Amino acid sequence: MSTLCSDSVLTGQEGTITFKPPGTSVCVRDHEPFGEFDIAADGTFSTPGTAGKGNSIKLECGAKFLVGDIITFEEEDGGNLDSALAPGVPFALTPAVGAVTELGSFVAGSGYGTSGTYNGVTATGGSPTTAATLNITTNAGGGVDSVAIATGGEGYVDTDQLSVAESDIGGSGSGTGFTVEVESVYVQQAKSGASYYVVRAATKDGIQYIAVSLAENGTPIQMAGDGGTGTADKALPAHINITLADFLSVCGVRSFDISIERDELDVTTLPCHEDGADDDCLELAAFRATQAGYATATGTMEVYFTCDQTNIANRLLGSSVLKSQQGARVRLYVCAKYDDGKLSDTDSLYVDADISITGMSFSVNPDDPTTAELSFSVRKMNSVFGLSG
Repeated sequence: MSTLCSDSVLTGQEGTITFKPPGTSVCVRDHEPFGEFDIAADGTFSTPGTAGKGNSIKLECGAKFLVGDIITFEEEDGGNLDSALAPGVPFALTPAVGAVTELGSFVAGSGYGTSGTYNGVTATGGSPTTAATLNITTNAGGGVDSVAIATGGEGYVDTDQLSVAESDIGGSGSGTGFTVEVESVYVQQAKSGASYYVVRAATKDGIQYIAVSLAENGTPIQMAGDGGTGTADKALPAHINITLADFLSVCGVRSFDISIERDELDVTTLPCHEDGADDDCLELAAFRATQAGYATATGTMEVYFTCDQTNIANRLLGSSVLKSQQGARVRLYVCAKYDDGKLSDTDSLYVDADISITGMSFSVNPDDPTTAELSFSVRKMNSVFGLSG
């Protein structure tokens, strides 16, 4: 009797869903939308004292950002972002940038003085927003014996090469050569200038306006009024893309399914007889030849929902009735693996797709938890089990 390589199989309990709701990917011109008004804490609008230097950002029809969302601003096709903001790209598309969590190999160097222990030494190298500090031990020969992380700092990438000032580890003028490589970092979400919290959101004449800050619940940033050419929008196609920075975990999912099908194209050709071949004596009928064509994919998600209006599952339900589905994107994890408490896309199996939510049905009764079933269709498949679209 044949057996599996393992005595257990996946049961579906290791799956999960992350989601980018529709209305969270919006293109705007690079001058006009920024700083037209100030948005007060109560959601009311006032015209700023200096035109174009308010805290508001005007969005396009269909935008649906909520307070607490983390967003990025991308300059595209020559767009010029207001200088009060820093451009960036969504976290899912950037290298990991964050605090140092592990050091790799190091070069001991020489000439750093006598043996000693030096704690909390400021690291040099890389392009951090906050420098890491190191605990270093040197030997009698003036080289480094050991190095460890004291504080991880912020803004590092793996493979950064770190060192320290000679005078901080006992050197007196001839110490040189010590370096240590950053092996891994921990990504601290939304702690860089390339991503921002939405801290205010309000609607005026049917158009959504938002204000942003580098800190959660922080003070809204005032625009400088110098986007575009400084006085007007740059010519199209120059624009700014405003995008949700990362996927949101949907914690109320009971189950999901997805079906992928391919068109079957008939590529049968007329017979091609060879000279001297006796085709009349063949015993089998000719078969049609086919090849796979365009793919279509549809699926459903069953989610629990409650009266908590901030619940992402509730936001998922509301997305089903939005006119525009632009920006809706889902990752369906068949097997979700975690690394240091963070979802690891490298080790997980998942389907990543731009979707349109095409329907929703639910029922309410006093005996069961309230669930809803959403149906969706795939507009673009970004990746399937490691294969890129």
